[in-house]
Amino acid sequence: MLSRLYTDSSQYSPLGRLSRRLKLGSRSSIGRLSRREIADIPPDKVFSTDAIFWSEFLGRRRRREHPMLRCYQRHRTLSRAMQRWGTADADAVYVMYHEDLDFVRYAKDKGLKIVVDVFVHPLTDRIVNAECQKYPGWEMPMDPSVLAFTESLIEEALDLADIALCPSPWVAEGVAALSPKDAGKARICPYGSSISYGELLNVPVPGRIFFAGNCLLRKGLPDLARAAGILKPKYPHLEFRVAGITDPAVRYRPHCRNLHFLGNLTREQMQEEFLSADMFVLPTHAEGLASVIIEAITAGCPVVTTRRAGVAIEDSVNGVLVAPGDVDALAAAIEKVQCDRGFRDTLATNARKLAANYTMEAWKTRLVEVLGLLRPSVASRPVVETQNLASPQPVLMG
Repeated sequence: MLSRLYTDSSQYSPLGRLSRRLKLGSRSSIGRLSRREIADIPPDKVFSTDAIFWSEFLGRRRRREHPMLRCYQRHRTLSRAMQRWGTADADAVYVMYHEDLDFVRYAKDKGLKIVVDVFVHPLTDRIVNAECQKYPGWEMPMDPSVLAFTESLIEEALDLADIALCPSPWVAEGVAALSPKDAGKARICPYGSSISYGELLNVPVPGRIFFAGNCLLRKGLPDLARAAGILKPKYPHLEFRVAGITDPAVRYRPHCRNLHFLGNLTREQMQEEFLSADMFVLPTHAEGLASVIIEAITAGCPVVTTRRAGVAIEDSVNGVLVAPGDVDALAAAIEKVQCDRGFRDTLATNARKLAANYTMEAWKTRLVEVLGLLRPSVASRPVVETQNLASPQPVLMG
């Protein structure tokens, strides 16, 4: 179905090819480009430009702008290259969220169908701002003008969309909340994960509680810190292990004294954590579909999380669900899983069964079915545009 894939700097862009030819080390900004690989896509289908790299390297972007505004300018730059490349023989465009809107408008005007992948809840920034009020000093809230601008981009993307692809019902609810007129465009299509542990399964270290994520308030780290403060006096052996948070200011907060910060972990180290954790805890306030939850259940590690993680967890069947921000309920859930070993083992068994719904093959089947709604014919050949590879990527993606 794929006609072309449009992206920014990668192993196929001029700088990426130069980096490979000169064997530049990964410590240099150009050397890192050769590591941006695009797997399983024929090179002749990949169109890759270094325009964003050069515009930022030469200082044409105002470095003090809000990251969201810089991101918007990056995608305007990328859109110009994409418009030069055109739409070839495609009849649909698959775009990530509100990215590359200039190109999306161009394609829409040419009569192409638009699939917008809404990979996170559209009201996430509002939710995080509310948490900033609850936990002052942990993060700076988004400026109201930037928040309004961001939501206007999301609304425009939804207006342009023929299909709003949502990885979970929670995200579809966000589409309806932000833009009620576009609610009917939502289609649920959970992502898949390529994570594999081979023949290995979780062998828990009792009392080892694992958290992974690089966002503080959105992922609910302050809630976990408070729950740890409730539980540690009662169960001194509990170990709350946190991966992905490196800011010293967070590590030394009094609220975090019961957390053991592991820093950024490699893929192999992450797998070791999932295979040895007694449970994985993610008290998140807003996701699309949390890949770390999929990594945990694939390993057979029980999870304590919220419905907003986006994974189809059935409470007390294949995981434990708590309300976002309910610290007492979070502490009670952790206590039950660690004290009731039979309950914990049942969750682990059922979690492995649930993981079968989140494989790459299952995702492919769902995605092809949804894209088929664009046109009854199987001949549909969408242009697919990736996320900006130059932007920060989730460290824990499967």
